[in-house]
Amino acid sequence: MIDPFRSGGDHGPITRRWVGVPLLFAVSYSAVGFSLYFSLGLVADRGLALTPLIFLGVGLIFLLNALTYVEGEAMLPERGGSATFARAAFKNELVSFVAGWAILIDYVIVIALAAISVPHYLTPISSSFTHAGGEVITAGAVIALVSFLAIMGFTGSARQRLLTVVAVAGVMLLIAVILVGAVTSFDLGALTAELDLFQSPTLEDAIYAGVIATVAYAGIEAAANLAPDLEFRQVELRKLLAVAATLVPLIYVGVSVIALMAVPVTATPDGPETALGTTYIENPVLGVVQSFDPQWVSDVMQVAVVAVAPVALIWAANTAMLGLSRHVYVLATNRQIPSWLGKLNRGHETPHVAILVAAVIAFGLVLPTDVALLGGLFAFGSTIAFTVAHLSVIRMRMTEPDRPRPFRIPLDIRFRGALLPAPAVLAALLTALAWLSVVLYHDSARWVGLGWMVFGISAYVIYRKGVEGTPLTKRIEVPAEALVKELPPVESGDILVPVFGTKLDDDIIGTAGRLADAADMPGEESPRLEVIYVVEVPLTVPLDSPPPPEQAESANAALERAQHVGEEYETVEVLPSVVRARTLGAGIVEAARERNVQMIVMGGEPPTRIRGGAVLGGIGGSRPAEIGPVTEYVLRRAPCRVLITAPRSDGAQRDRAAEEAAPEAAEPDQRADNP
Repeated sequence: MIDPFRSGGDHGPITRRWVGVPLLFAVSYSAVGFSLYFSLGLVADRGLALTPLIFLGVGLIFLLNALTYVEGEAMLPERGGSATFARAAFKNELVSFVAGWAILIDYVIVIALAAISVPHYLTPISSSFTHAGGEVITAGAVIALVSFLAIMGFTGSARQRLLTVVAVAGVMLLIAVILVGAVTSFDLGALTAELDLFQSPTLEDAIYAGVIATVAYAGIEAAANLAPDLEFRQVELRKLLAVAATLVPLIYVGVSVIALMAVPVTATPDGPETALGTTYIENPVLGVVQSFDPQWVSDVMQVAVVAVAPVALIWAANTAMLGLSRHVYVLATNRQIPSWLGKLNRGHETPHVAILVAAVIAFGLVLPTDVALLGGLFAFGSTIAFTVAHLSVIRMRMTEPDRPRPFRIPLDIRFRGALLPAPAVLAALLTALAWLSVVLYHDSARWVGLGWMVFGISAYVIYRKGVEGTPLTKRIEVPAEALVKELPPVESGDILVPVFGTKLDDDIIGTAGRLADAADMPGEESPRLEVIYVVEVPLTVPLDSPPPPEQAESANAALERAQHVGEEYETVEVLPSVVRARTLGAGIVEAARERNVQMIVMGGEPPTRIRGGAVLGGIGGSRPAEIGPVTEYVLRRAPCRVLITAPRSDGAQRDRAAEEAAPEAAEPDQRADNP
């Protein structure tokens, strides 16, 4: 199978020194820790003197979220985050889509927030970055840059090493802000001077600020999408969780304490406020260091912030775009969105269409330059995704208690015979209440967020029922190869594709569709896929007699499904038909002769003890594959080239297990063709 997001560079492995836990921490921190550069102002605007306590409380929720994602990813090492958890737990694609669609807008919002913050952190260099359209132009340039980097692909040890270095620099800068601020601006009285419980801030403001603070922990889904591509041991996973759960909240609390000492809450005619939520709402960390005294200390720290913060924010946006590209890829391969949105480019195998669409949406979100709106909208999506993730892990504890779990959330509670993780239960309740508070207290986020969800679900229903004609809740996979148009040369011409109503059919049609699509040349007649279903007719029955009703139903279902998959390729004409023959092999060979096709693309069925089979030699160093009698017959007698998509040697066992466990399509492993 194609792996369009491999982390090992172009074609070789990266040393473990820069992969595994260090890189995963760097990616997580690039979106989690770096979001402090814009989240601090958003939270202080409404949280006022309670800002440090709010970050501490949300830090505890971050720990609960991290526990859930670590158990889920360790158990299901796949991309997709909460959407993948929901798919495995509920066996329902609509539930999975809701989680996936909700978090999708959050990736775009992080890109927009990071991009709009960059020009404000450059103001010590020149005020033109935020005047006369400079803010929007600079933000647009940032979005264009991260889009380019995402399309070029996240490969190469140099880039991954740079990300790790930037993450370390970001950590060191924020620690320096805490230490320097503790020396120059230490004033405990400033923390409580304008604090009046339930009045300043009000309970509503405190709750709202707490929900907005979830934007600080945006990187958890991005890390979940990267984790399956990295190698790390269980002990390393535990260390990462311990470091992230302590370091990130402590930095947030520490910086917010220093921030309120340096830029305290003051009384105004309109009520208490802090410049962190007004003057410095787009660049709060810069505002903090500009308030340090003496001036030379402030100047030195400003240089450090200007040197690190813009780069950190660009990497945060790049990480979000990387997470978005992987997320869209998962949605496309599961037919939750049209596959053209997840189409991978030829050179770098990245979903360039999705990246460009996300860039346009992110730029549109930048235009109002309203970071408060973006913060509320982020909370709307993230709380949905987090709630679904927690409920998914809880459900799998109930439905699949014996499933291997390399990492288990501690503190179980027994419920109806199942051991449920108490932290996940608590987190599910808290994130659900947080979503409810967004709906109640944030008008703009409520209507924009609900509009986003209604649009997504409506489009999903129309796509599934109206375009595809497939169930809303059933999983239907598109082969990864169908998203890439990088193919070996093949003569232009029609291709015969036998289908058998098995899980491998989608892969066969995808392979044939890509071949036919690549063979299409301007000015020539479009190639056709002659898709056939061979009905075996016993010798005691006339060959032209109608098949039994159940066999006809199976044939129609297989051909209809094949036509849906084949129509993903716009230049390819799909012609389905039923062929009657005494044997499957004879029917395929005779159909190839009658239709004068240039190639047969088929799946190699495994051998049987009764009817036997043959051994297909390994290709490109792969192990030889055993094939069944039908495949052997076609290979020996076909009048044209034959491309075989053969299952792994353990394919039969895996398919049986898949039938019993989950409706996942079998994946092709070896391919060969006859001369």
